[in-house]
Amino acid sequence: MEYEEVVDTVMLEHELAGFETIAVNEISGLVEELPRELYDSDVDVQRTTLVIVCHARIAKRTLDLDPALTSLLPCATAVYESDDDDRVHVHHKSITKAIRDLGFCPDRDDEIEELVEVTGELMEDVWRNLEEQLE
Repeated sequence: MEYEEVVDTVMLEHELAGFETIAVNEISGLVEELPRELYDSDVDVQRTTLVIVCHARIAKRTLDLDPALTSLLPCATAVYESDDDDRVHVHHKSITKAIRDLGFCPDRDDEIEELVEVTGELMEDVWRNLEEQLE
């Protein structure tokens, strides 16, 4: 698939799993617009877009745990090109696993594990569908 089509597919598959698209930000374009004096070298940024989404169930559970944790929301999936190959890559890191692994709510381990489980189930659907669409 072409780059723009991958971005659209990532957004659609998240939405089909119940996520709401909050924003789509082309990070590479943002970086390239910075004044040249802020760079240490020539501007050569690989094309990168963040698809930023949020799921109401995940947001509600996060709010219930600790409203301060919502500063880690929403979730983002990166779509990028690499200088090493001619493919478009899609990558996601779990915010809920980060909440757990960084120990942000040590006194609520069971609830954190439930949050990780719910997020994992939703993202499994997204990834399964993305793999089918992008192969």
